[in-house]
Amino acid sequence: MTELAQETIQKPIKNDSKAPIPGESIPEREKEDASFREALRDIFGWKNYRIYVGTAWVFNAFFVMQVYLNLYLRYIGWDYMTIGIVSSIAILAITVTRFLSGYVGDTMDRRMLSVMAMVMMGIHYVMMGISTEFFMVFGALLVFSMQDIARGGSSAYIMENIPKNHGGLAISMFKVGSALGIVTLLVFGMLIPIIGFVDGFRLIYITGGVLLLLCSCIRAKYLEGGEKPKISHKMSILRDFVSENKRAAVLAMKVMPGVLIIMALDATSDNLFRFAALIYTNEFLGVSVDSINLMVLLPLFVSIPLLLKIGRFTDKEGIKKAAMRVYVIMPICAMLLIIAPVIPIWIPFFSISSLNLIFGLEVIFTTPFLALTLKSLNDILWGVIIFAIIQKNLPKEDTAKTLGVVTIVGYLASAIAPSIGGFLFTYFSPIMLFLVVIGLNLIIIAVICKVPLENNQSTND
Repeated sequence: MTELAQETIQKPIKNDSKAPIPGESIPEREKEDASFREALRDIFGWKNYRIYVGTAWVFNAFFVMQVYLNLYLRYIGWDYMTIGIVSSIAILAITVTRFLSGYVGDTMDRRMLSVMAMVMMGIHYVMMGISTEFFMVFGALLVFSMQDIARGGSSAYIMENIPKNHGGLAISMFKVGSALGIVTLLVFGMLIPIIGFVDGFRLIYITGGVLLLLCSCIRAKYLEGGEKPKISHKMSILRDFVSENKRAAVLAMKVMPGVLIIMALDATSDNLFRFAALIYTNEFLGVSVDSINLMVLLPLFVSIPLLLKIGRFTDKEGIKKAAMRVYVIMPICAMLLIIAPVIPIWIPFFSISSLNLIFGLEVIFTTPFLALTLKSLNDILWGVIIFAIIQKNLPKEDTAKTLGVVTIVGYLASAIAPSIGGFLFTYFSPIMLFLVVIGLNLIIIAVICKVPLENNQSTND
């Protein structure tokens, strides 16, 4: 997930853009382009947004390497159950810190929390890069989990000031930074044949850690505002903490029950797929790391225009329509991996015989490539949609605490997923895991169809 990968807030108010003048002869496309440029000016007109999104893009550029984490752990000698159990522990640690982060985000200086989140992420990357020893890697994963205590307030700091009528576009601009991962993956692809997969992974992580620590300095120097919110301490800190989070939980269940269901099911499905996808593709289907890198890389080339389009689409046409168009692809991705051993190529063999002369290009026409590419692209788009859904539903008050409750639901539901994945890989078959993913995907599609995804109560003061 990206730094914004778990956070969003407030429902947008009505779009206040100017209505078209009757009889105006400007073509529809020109009017749309003008509206888009005006929206970008509104969003980037705020200095804090420019600084925050710029440093977040650096994070996104390196976070793309997270997709290789389980495969990396396999290459340094971890077995399936160890990967699953450690991943579950890390997710449970995130759950605890995320629970605390809501209260912290609403009671501490959010600007400093945004700096703290970036510092801890930089430390995580450096620790992952300097050693392959078990306890160092495990410690790095725990640091990654612990930084979530600052993430809620960090995201609330920036998101509460995004122009409300451009919420979807503003969120998509954060995700656009994922396309900078193209550079990271290109460099990684060049390092693999020179120093190998493991050492290339470590070098990228060390570089990313240093740059993220530099970005934390930029945030500390240039971000403004975010003073500590004024709160009453009539009760003890513990009682206040419990009371406030209980109120936030009740509020979240009241205004967004459908969102909570989707968050829980999607987090579980996604963690199962992430656990299995690259390990299965590499070890069971025999796809090389170089080819997998190409599978991860190519979707980023087409993600920028789609991200901008989906961001505006959610603002103008509605969340439900956008969610259905994107999520229906998810079960197809899992099904493609199931049939990949039987149908490894999705076009006739004679059509790609000439491509074998070009290194790596023939992988484009393999079924695993189609599955992983569709999943990667849909994850990027779905990330924008799910965060926009949350933003359009969360209440104006107690933003960070309510946001924490929403994301905790997802973490709690998904914490067991990696352990289940390790168990299924060890004692059964990867096919069983992908069948479970498909079942969860179909349930989510049914929920999207039946449950309202926008709640007008969220805009009330």
